[in-house]
Amino acid sequence: MDGLGYQKKNIKFALIFVTLLIFQNIYAQELQREYRSAYFLGRGDTGIATATGEDAIFYNPAGIAQGKGIISEIILASPQGEATQNVNQIINSYSNSDSGSAIQFLAQNQNSIYSAAAQNYSGLIFRRVALGILERANANAYEGIAPATGIPTANIYAANRTGVYLTLARDFWDNKLFIGMNGKFIQKKELNLSISALNAETQLSNSSLSSVINNSLNQGDGIGTDLGMMLVLNKETNTQIGIVYRNIGMQYPWTTPEGSAPPTAEPTVLDAGISTTYGTKRSKITIAADIRDVTNTQNAVFGKRVHLGAEYSLMDTFGIMGGLNQGYGTYGMFLHTKIVKVEGGMYTEELGARLGEYPSQRLFARVVLGWLL
Repeated sequence: MDGLGYQKKNIKFALIFVTLLIFQNIYAQELQREYRSAYFLGRGDTGIATATGEDAIFYNPAGIAQGKGIISEIILASPQGEATQNVNQIINSYSNSDSGSAIQFLAQNQNSIYSAAAQNYSGLIFRRVALGILERANANAYEGIAPATGIPTANIYAANRTGVYLTLARDFWDNKLFIGMNGKFIQKKELNLSISALNAETQLSNSSLSSVINNSLNQGDGIGTDLGMMLVLNKETNTQIGIVYRNIGMQYPWTTPEGSAPPTAEPTVLDAGISTTYGTKRSKITIAADIRDVTNTQNAVFGKRVHLGAEYSLMDTFGIMGGLNQGYGTYGMFLHTKIVKVEGGMYTEELGARLGEYPSQRLFARVVLGWLL
């Protein structure tokens, strides 16, 4: 669990991505996520009522108290990637030409959204207690004309999070009620660049790109807590609900290096979900629904906070999934064994203020290596 090594790699990833997209424009950002589960993304990103193991730490910490035995998972590495299909085009354009040709390429591809993310979690997960390190870097960019001025404007958002998580959970009422808590320390670096086409050459000629990035980089350390609950309503159908209150305390001032502004605070939100399962131990169908930010702290339209999903699995080893993430279709497949898990598929995230404004369709994949009971 070499957190420093992963942090350097992810910071480098985010800065390279910003460099490649420096002349692009984005008018809105996606809802903040410190972690995404490839397994849940395939089924509409639903998991608040069913999460176990690694995913439970970030979707509902009460979930690590589920199951039997002492050890749940020993995760050596769980690299995950997400990207729009056009990211490779712009990387090739920038790598194989001068900056003028790259600008011309971007001008010819206005209204195109570019998104990418890289993530890894490593840790020890016992029943009732877990300790691990998360690394995640993500970036979004949109190239277009600023409505107010009619001038192409560059506006890039990129974030890198490094977090240490301690999770405690307990079961009650004959395994019908589960309650869990996360304690977390997060180092966050955040970049939000806005450069109009008229000023781009002047700004980049008067100072290096590294200076522009450093002057725009906000960073800080924050401490917070997540509280989660799962309640089994019917053991025969495995119908249960989940509630989690996330990022408690992270709205307070972050500790920042001298001369740096703090990053955007992780939003304190209330999430809820429900899930039910039909079938046998050999094959079963799971249907789930989640509502993120129930009280709408982030002032997002209802459609951006709703997630629906379904999963068909055989022997809990192989499965296919489908669902709706913010109203957009998702699909995925998984193969789970005791030493490796492989998951992949497609989902769409809305970057705009309204559904259908700036949809970002992404492919995703994750490989989990370790002892996965």
